[in-house]
This record gives sequence, C-alpha cells and structure tokens, in this order.
Amino acid sequence: MSPTGNESAGFGSELLGRGFTTPTDLIVGYIIFTLASLAVICGIYNVYLIKNMKIFHNAFGWFWASRTVGEIGSNLVHVIYSGPMTLSQPIFISPIAGITAFTLGYFFACHACVMHQIVSLNRMIAVWFPLKYSHIFTNKVCKMLITVCWIEVVFVALAYLVIPCQVVGYSPKLYEYVFVKCDPDMERDFSYVGTVINRFCFGVCFATVISDLATLVKIIQIRKAGNQSKTFNRDVRFFCQTSVQNITMMIALTMIVLVNNSQSSDGMLMQIFAFNTLILTHINNALALIIFNPEVRARIRGGTNSSSAMERSHKVAPTLTLDASQTEG
Repeated sequence: MSPTGNESAGFGSELLGRGFTTPTDLIVGYIIFTLASLAVICGIYNVYLIKNMKIFHNAFGWFWASRTVGEIGSNLVHVIYSGPMTLSQPIFISPIAGITAFTLGYFFACHACVMHQIVSLNRMIAVWFPLKYSHIFTNKVCKMLITVCWIEVVFVALAYLVIPCQVVGYSPKLYEYVFVKCDPDMERDFSYVGTVINRFCFGVCFATVISDLATLVKIIQIRKAGNQSKTFNRDVRFFCQTSVQNITMMIALTMIVLVNNSQSSDGMLMQIFAFNTLILTHINNALALIIFNPEVRARIRGGTNSSSAMERSHKVAPTLTLDASQTEG
C-alpha cells in the first residue's frame, strides 16, 4: 500500500520492527494505543446504551450497534498489536502476525464503513418516506442487511490473500499498513487490490454525503411547511449523528487514498495522520450517540426519570423487538 522501505531480502521484512525504539516510535505508539483504547471504551459504551435504552430498539439502533461492533474489532487490533509493536519495534516476529493484524483490522473496519452507508440510507428513508419506513425496514430486512454486510467484507478481506502478490500487513517502523513484496527484487510497492478497494470505499462514502444532503433538503422542506411528525425532532437528531461523521470519514478516506499505494518514501507525517484519523473517526462516531441525544446525556447524569420521560415522549414501543413495524425508526 504505502512505501515499504525494504532493507532485507526476507519475505515480510517490511513488517518487522527496527530492533530499537526511537522517540518517534514512542510518540506514535502511545498515540495509537491511547486513541484505539478510547475508541474501544466508547464503542462498548455505545453498545451498552443501545441495548438498555428503548429509544434505540429499532432498525437505526441495530444498524448502529453492528457498525460499532466493527469499530470495536478494528481498534482492538491496534490495542493488542499495532500500538505495542510500534512501541517495542521487535525484529524477531513472524510477518504472519502483521498480515493477520491487517486482515482482522481491515475486516472489521470495512464492515463499520459499509454499515455507515446503511445507517445514512436508513435516515434518508425515515425522513423522505416516513409512512413506508416500517414496511421497508422490517425485522427480516434488518437482519438480512446486517448479515449480508458481514459476509460481504469477508470476501473483501480475503481478496488480499487469494489474489497473488497483494498481501498487506502492519509495519511498526512505518506506522501503518503496508504492501508486502512477494519478491525482494519486485519494483511494485503497492497492492492493486488495495488501490481498487480504497477508491471504491471513497466513492461509496461520497455517495453517503449525497444521501445526507438529500435528507437535509427534505428536513428543510418539512420545517418550512410546518408538517413535522411526532418523531421529526428525533429523526433530525439521528440524521445529525450520521452526517457529522461523514466529515471525519471523508478526511480519513481522502488521506488513505492519497497516502496508501504511494510509491514515494516521503510523507511519514501524512502516513501517521492517515492511520490515526480513521481511529479518530471511530471515536467521533461513538461520541455522536452521546452528543446528539439528550436521553443519553440524561442517563449519564443519572437522570433516569428525565430519560424515561423523553423516551415516552417519542412513543417508543415497550417491546424489545427489532421489528421496525413496532418501533419508529
């Protein structure tokens, strides 16, 4: 993906540490470990809130939970592997470890990205077609969408391993995921699979920006017409949660497209920024659930009565079913 800086002839030498730790290694390693740990903690708390608050017992909540699980998995890889390896810079470690770290981290991160598009689409339909919403996001459809997204990213992750000479792994000395040359004398220092997938993800995420703009246009129209439904304010807040995340998501993907598959040895700062911006995006996603929902803030403050009153004001069904026909988006 990015420049490998191959010094030895052994396969996977790009994924070994430098054998000693520099001040930059310590700074970057602690940044990765700290940010990823925070992302994991915030993600787990998001799942806890979704499970225990009725306002999220609907299609939106389950989509959000599935995406959050992907983000937790991706950042656990950084907590367990990327951060510690950057801090210790070991040279006696199997390249398979770095490749496995990428495969697992990429699998979970891709799922989170795909589910983000589903969440955005869910919000657009809720605002544009409120009467058809419960018929579109039924219990069966929600389960199918989540399952398909998990299966889809399996094939995406396997593409790096199945297609010859496309392997990528985490490099402690370059602070990001890098292409692993299958031949030391190979001139190509990037993965074709990575090039295609990264640009495709950028395009999909940009399409999400367009769907968010369409949702915003409809919200403005509804406000001007004065035809707000009883769930309108909540729909607006849920929309804000998804749209604000596109800012950091687009920044992260733009950086990844620019830095990954680069054939230049320059731009170490850009590599660090690109790798950690995606982690920051996951933190931002988790915090959005708290920032844009007064019910959540009330729960954090211990205001259970206030939280219950807000939930009743939204007319949330008392059942804990995923069936969208029994909830309100």
